[in-house]
Amino acid sequence: MAKKKKRKSRKSKKKVLTKWHIALPLVFVSFLFFFSLIFSPDSLAYLIVSFVPVFFFGKRWTFLFFAGMLILGLWIIYDETILKKSPFKKFFILLVLLLPIFSFPLLYDEKLLPSQFGWNLWYLILYIESKLFSWNIKAIELFSIILFVSVFILLFWKTIYNLFKKIPKFELAIKSENEKDIKNDIRKEKTLFNQQKEKIKEKDKLIDKSKDKQLLKQLIKQKIEEKLKQKEEETQKKQIKINFPEDKPTFDVNLLESPSSQIQIDEQYLIEQWKAIEEKLAEFNIPVKVEGFNIWPTVLQIKVKPEAGISISKIEQKKKDLAMALKAKYLRILAPIPWTEYVGIEIPNPNARIVRLKELLDSTEFAKSMQKSLTNLAIWISIDWKKIIKPLEKMPHLLVAGATGSGKSVGINDFILSLIYQNTPSELKFIMVDPKQVELGIYEWIPYLLAPIITDPEKAVKVLKWAVGKMEERYSLLKEARVRNIDEYNKKVSKDKKLPRIVIIIDELADLMMSSSSKKDTETAIARIAQKARAVWMHLIVATQRPSVNVITGLIKANIPTRIAFGVISQVDSRTILDMKWAEDLMWKWDLLYIDPTTKFPLRVQAPFVSTEEVDRIVEYLRDKYMQWLSEEQVYDQEIINILNSKAETVWGGDISEEDEELVQKAIEIIKQTRKASATLLQRKLGIWFARAARIMDILEERWIVWPQQWAKPREIYI
Repeated sequence: MAKKKKRKSRKSKKKVLTKWHIALPLVFVSFLFFFSLIFSPDSLAYLIVSFVPVFFFGKRWTFLFFAGMLILGLWIIYDETILKKSPFKKFFILLVLLLPIFSFPLLYDEKLLPSQFGWNLWYLILYIESKLFSWNIKAIELFSIILFVSVFILLFWKTIYNLFKKIPKFELAIKSENEKDIKNDIRKEKTLFNQQKEKIKEKDKLIDKSKDKQLLKQLIKQKIEEKLKQKEEETQKKQIKINFPEDKPTFDVNLLESPSSQIQIDEQYLIEQWKAIEEKLAEFNIPVKVEGFNIWPTVLQIKVKPEAGISISKIEQKKKDLAMALKAKYLRILAPIPWTEYVGIEIPNPNARIVRLKELLDSTEFAKSMQKSLTNLAIWISIDWKKIIKPLEKMPHLLVAGATGSGKSVGINDFILSLIYQNTPSELKFIMVDPKQVELGIYEWIPYLLAPIITDPEKAVKVLKWAVGKMEERYSLLKEARVRNIDEYNKKVSKDKKLPRIVIIIDELADLMMSSSSKKDTETAIARIAQKARAVWMHLIVATQRPSVNVITGLIKANIPTRIAFGVISQVDSRTILDMKWAEDLMWKWDLLYIDPTTKFPLRVQAPFVSTEEVDRIVEYLRDKYMQWLSEEQVYDQEIINILNSKAETVWGGDISEEDEELVQKAIEIIKQTRKASATLLQRKLGIWFARAARIMDILEERWIVWPQQWAKPREIYI
């Protein structure tokens, strides 16, 4: 195979003829003829060289033929382009064709042998004369000679004239030394001028290249943006509107476990607690009378009525003494019980019973509430065994706090399952943020999710910003449709254009605020959603196990008035979440305090328990019911997926206000003049607060005008 390839490559090479291939043979044969004619006319070389010309032209004109060949070869060496010129070709062809005419003798002589003139033409002309014409051979010969000479002169003149055009003209003149110097200077200037011209051309080329590069970059960016838009359009086309089954409730309550038997408390235990309270308070001259008991699933409330003239605060001060007398691990004094004349002393129930979610969802109260609203959070049982059902749309956002092990995660599972129970996937969508990566992972890949469960704090910030943009987009739709809320909008539009309710669940706000590089962006996004998103059916459920001021800021608290407090460690945490004490006295088994704008005092209620096995059964049921023929790409919102894969933004919304931009420009002028850069300097010079000055310094860092602060060293300035 290799040999065949080599042969093919050799065959493919074309032979190129040069002037030497034509000129050298002509010159060599001509020199050989003249050399043999002069020194050895009878030699074999002379006969070989002159055989063919003698046959055509005869001995008389063979000399002229070789002389022309010699001149022609030298001419080709001098100017090879003469071969391509048409006058030369015509001249050469006529010379070859008409030269044998000169082999005729001017005086016809039959004694002369034809071999002296040229064999073939001689006999040909004699034959033409004898057979066809009766003309005189001398007249034919003269006519042909005159014709040849005239054509020869014409062609020769054209050739010589074209040659003389190429010869440069020379002028003879006496030149002085000064003229020579001037000419040398002119030549130098010309060379310098030419060099400068070349440099300018090179610079122009470089500039053109840089411009071309910029244009190429712009074109590449445009093409990339066009491709991304095409991909987004394609994915949106692929993301078909899914028609889910509309049967409600969406899952069977039998998937949940049934509650245990009713609570039974020994009467002797109640009598002992009664006597212990009265005797202990009597020791401190606080006469009281026990009026009754309220038995709750996990809490026992003892109603105490102080005698006339006894201050309630005295009973509250003896909290630790009462806990010791009752041998209670947890004790809470509610003074007074709202809308009564009693003081409530709450201790753990010795025969506690776990409340199950099934007994709430399967109740008649919950069925009635579903006729009014589909966002009911029916997850509490009050102290008098009344089922408390609160719709999320009236809250409209919820803030949950509780220490580790207090039941906060179980409460969030209750919220999710109760909402799923009432709504189909086309009516309700969740965005779940779980920085701990273990609490909400069980809900992965259910049809209610708009995106995969988010565990990265930076991606969580992106999703919150997307939610703000989606909120504004929905408000623009309401404005165009001239309606006040999404409920009215969905009644006006067709079924395919109806908008679902969106619930954003953040399981650990503290981790999100501490891990995120842009804490301000997170706080701003949550506050904006909490302020405006009620009318467009967007709700927040935010949970944290660290209810400190750094996590639950004043801006977040002001916009989320509905709060739930599970058991916390200290009274400070209780005041942070509820703005009052008592959450530190709760038992750590799904015991909570609930407060909203309609209740002046927090209600102590019991959250139902739902196990991981129950959640697994419901999730598997939902996947089998809705997700048999669907993929993740069809369920998740492609816009959110693209945002999660994009680069993070450093400035909220990408822009700053006009007022801030004016201050930034003034700050740049101050830094140019003073050659110093600090927040305190801008505070003094611009007359603004320190927080705003620090914000301007952050903007200057992002624009690479100043270097970030390094300990106590002054900032480096780049302007």
